Amino acid sequence: GIWLHQLFEVLDTKIEERQTNLDETLKEFPYINGSLFENAVKIPSFDKEMRSALLECCYFDWSNISPAVFGSLFQCVADKEKRRSFGEHYTSEKNIMKTISALFLDELREEFEKVKTNKNKLKELHQKISALKFLDPACGCGNFLIIAYREIRQLEIDILTEIHKEDLKDGILYIDISNLSLIDVDNFYGIEINEFPAKIAEVALWLMDHLMNLKLSVKFGRAFERIPLKKSAVIKNENALMVDWKNIIDVKELSYILGNPPFVGARMKSKEQSEEMKRVFNNMKGYGDLDYVSAWYKKSAEFIKGTKIK
Repeated sequence: GIWLHQLFEVLDTKIEERQTNLDETLKEFPYINGSLFENAVKIPSFDKEMRSALLECCYFDWSNISPAVFGSLFQCVADKEKRRSFGEHYTSEKNIMKTISALFLDELREEFEKVKTNKNKLKELHQKISALKFLDPACGCGNFLIIAYREIRQLEIDILTEIHKEDLKDGILYIDISNLSLIDVDNFYGIEINEFPAKIAEVALWLMDHLMNLKLSVKFGRAFERIPLKKSAVIKNENALMVDWKNIIDVKELSYILGNPPFVGARMKSKEQSEEMKRVFNNMKGYGDLDYVSAWYKKSAEFIKGTKIK
C-alpha cells in the first residue's frame, strides 16, 4: 500500500518539482495532472494474497477493455435496493449504439461517405464534428458519453486517414501528429447525482481518450498522447432536476442530449422524487401519474425549445 501511495504522489507532481533523490524507477513515470491523483486516498496495507492479485491484474492487456465496462462493474457492486430506489439501470453498448446511431452517427457517417474523395469537404466535416457538444443529464458512470466519444474519435481518425491517404501510402508524414486531432473530452458534459459514478465517468472518458490516441498513433506511425492532462469532461455532481442546465453548458453551444435517465414508477417514487417532479412540472395537471423519468423529458424539451439541439 505504501508503494502505491508514493506512486500516486509522483504521478501528481511535476517533473521539475520532484525530489532529486527519487527512486530511479519512479522517475520514469510521467506527470499526469488533471487532478486525477490530487486527493489522497487511504490505501490499505497489502498482504501476500492482495499483492499477487494486483500483479496478476498488471499482466493483463487492459488496452482491449472498453472503459464502458466501469458502468457494468459499478452496477454489480452497488446495493440493489439503492439502485431500485434511484431507478438506476445499466445500458448495454449495443443499446447505446442504437441510440447514438439514430441521433447523430448514421447522419455523420453518411456525410463522410459522400465527401471522402474531396479533401476540402473532409476538412470542413472535421471542423464540424470537432465543434459538436454532448450532454447526458443522468450520466451515471458515463457509458453514453464514453461510447459517443469513441465513435466521434473513430470518425475523426477515418477522416484524417482519407485526408492524408497519399502521405500514408508513401510512408511519409510531415505534419505534427499532435495537431491532427481536434476532438477532446471537454466537449462532453454530464450531470450525475451520485459522486462516485460521476468520478468514474470523468476518469473513464480520459481512458477512452487514451485508447483513441493509441489508435491514432498506430494509424499514423507516430506516438501521440495527451499527458499531462490539460482538459477534462465536464461532469457535474448535481441533481439534474434541481439544477439549471444553462449553468453547465451554454444552450447555444450544445448539439445533442442523450442518455437513459432513471425509471421509477408513478406509485414507487420517494417523497424527494415526488417533490422534484412537482417543481419540474410546476403542478401541471396529471403529472403525478407519470414515471419519474418524464421529468428529464420535460426539462430537455424546455431546454432545447427554439434551438437546433437534438
